[in-house]
Amino acid sequence: MFHFVVASTFYTASLEKPLERALGDSGHAASVLCVPYNQLQSFLLDPRSVVPEGTPCTVLLLLRVEDLIRLDLAALAGKTDGAQSACLCLLRERELQFLDVLSGISQLQMTVMVMPAGLGAYDTGFLGNAPRVTEYKIAAEVRRQQKHLLVDWREFAKAEKLSTWLSPTADRLGHVPFTPAGLQAVADFFVSRLDSLPTVTIEANSSAKDGLTLEKFLGSLDVVVSIAPLTSQDEQTARNLVRHTTHFINLTGAGWDKALTAGDTFAESWVVRVSDRFGNYGISGAVVFRIVAGKMLVDFFFLICPVLGKQVEHAVFSWMADVAEQHGAKVIEVPFVQGRDNKVLAGPLSRLSDELNIGHFTDLPPGAEKKFLLNVLDMKERIAGETLNREAFATTISKMKVSELATK
Repeated sequence: MFHFVVASTFYTASLEKPLERALGDSGHAASVLCVPYNQLQSFLLDPRSVVPEGTPCTVLLLLRVEDLIRLDLAALAGKTDGAQSACLCLLRERELQFLDVLSGISQLQMTVMVMPAGLGAYDTGFLGNAPRVTEYKIAAEVRRQQKHLLVDWREFAKAEKLSTWLSPTADRLGHVPFTPAGLQAVADFFVSRLDSLPTVTIEANSSAKDGLTLEKFLGSLDVVVSIAPLTSQDEQTARNLVRHTTHFINLTGAGWDKALTAGDTFAESWVVRVSDRFGNYGISGAVVFRIVAGKMLVDFFFLICPVLGKQVEHAVFSWMADVAEQHGAKVIEVPFVQGRDNKVLAGPLSRLSDELNIGHFTDLPPGAEKKFLLNVLDMKERIAGETLNREAFATTISKMKVSELATK
């Protein structure tokens, strides 16, 4: 089976149906695989997380520099020049990280197109020429490797059609920069050139001889996780982050908004902050839980995309196991409501709870509900077994900063 793999810095799944239509209309026998955008860096360093070994594939990578700081741009409305300067510093930090990842690619041969900054939902004018510099550096790294095909945006985007292809509204609400017509235009453009795009077969047990592998990358990050009770000063920031987070959130709709306030007298609300060698991500998640009849009931859990894939989620799960044990809870119960974009959370929850039918659950329609039961006794061993770099994970746990537990 031949696979057409699409990866991007925006909501990748929006291209799945348009690509399937374009492939079908052109008579190409290929399946479409979409890389969740919050797993892009992990995929680039270890494509076996998405692409089956031993099968040929064409990999399309679509990039927007502003996506590297999307959450920060969304939070800028009405902010001071100081906040804008901080945003510029963040862009430089994220640029370094992304270039580090690109330099570590060893198994992939890709088709790459960079969409110019400033065409989406958020104003990037205050960044000056910084986005263009980042775009140039990314393109230069792609060319340096001498194995990828770099497609000029101008080949695709004819000026007279841009007004009907771009959608700032959809970008703001759903992290999709294109209209339905624009998505189909992207799909048609690349499928029409499919025979000239590079293909690659991911070999079993292949490893990098040069550059970074995912395991080494994780070991180089120097991740620090801090967990503390939610304060009134943190609440609005946390709410804003959830509104722009589509992955690793266990409740959908209005449910999360009520859960975050921990209205229950016996509930505790905590926030997660993350930093690594590339910079400080600030508030990056939240956990709300109650201890009831020997169970730790997790009402709400979310993490933002920039910290996922760095074993941060494993560190938070490990902290939850510690808290449950300290409260004498034997089981952690996590409710999960199926949403359009949060299926990626169901995977680790299912493995930690030994759910063997998770594939069936992820295929259910939006609104489907599930309660995952995690056994505290062996939970930390399971979590360690989930990590790719156990040494780096152990270091993260040893450096984790946790405020004194609140007493109820």
